[in-house]
Amino acid sequence: MLFEEVVGIYLAAKSHRSKQRDLYSLKRLQPHFGGRRISSLKRADVRSYVSARLAEGVSESTIKRELKLFSAAVNFVRVEHDMTDLPNPTLRLGLQNADTRVRWVTRKEADLLIEAASEFARRPHLRNFIRLALHTGCRKNELLKLEWTRVDFERSLIQLEPEHTKNNKRRALPLNAEAISALHDQRVWLAENVPGARWVFSVETGARITTIQKGFESACRRAGINDFRIHDLRHTFASWLVMSGESLYVVRDLLGHSSVTVTERYAHLSPHQGRAAVQRLLCF
Repeated sequence: MLFEEVVGIYLAAKSHRSKQRDLYSLKRLQPHFGGRRISSLKRADVRSYVSARLAEGVSESTIKRELKLFSAAVNFVRVEHDMTDLPNPTLRLGLQNADTRVRWVTRKEADLLIEAASEFARRPHLRNFIRLALHTGCRKNELLKLEWTRVDFERSLIQLEPEHTKNNKRRALPLNAEAISALHDQRVWLAENVPGARWVFSVETGARITTIQKGFESACRRAGINDFRIHDLRHTFASWLVMSGESLYVVRDLLGHSSVTVTERYAHLSPHQGRAAVQRLLCF
């Protein structure tokens, strides 16, 4: 089977929360693997792809996400189409450190980013998306797909049902004053421009915004912030909490991580907790 056939079967059969990311990955993979038979591909071919992407300045985490689509497609066809002899050339490539990235910004940088997002903007959507992401830790699609019916101003909560989250677990997110302010800002704009809007991030037609990538990248450039992705807003939320002394277990619950092991990537940001612990020995 050709690369296109395998990936096409997978994309057609699966319902993806991250469809946009998969299409982006496919756009990068296609020039390298398009028209080639999966059975003829070797691990060296995939390593060649990795080397080429690294030479372009792409991070290992991005490359791993791209290859994740390739691997998932092969595994899907192997199981669902009973093609157990179909090789998966992406296995064991030594990208173990790809998930360890923790990129966050300071409060000052965050303010500059929000200010930059407001420049030349016809709508308040980007700046309010950034404010909400920084103060709730929500994933991109958890915010872009947020409906007003799940915003509880009275109890200061956002309700995420299993179908709205990456790990299919319900989450109730508390809202601080900054998050509530951002939501109020959105509500005022929508009341004037899109009365009765269903989505928090609706455009004038009533449809929801599906991407903010270009606007976000432009705001980062204007703010002078490099190597910063939308998902890093979530890292910043967690980093700020840990640096303020919050427990990793609380951060885990707010982020919706399935295990505190995932949250431990932020542990190095709170060395003061260890210092406080050893000082307590003096009073024991």
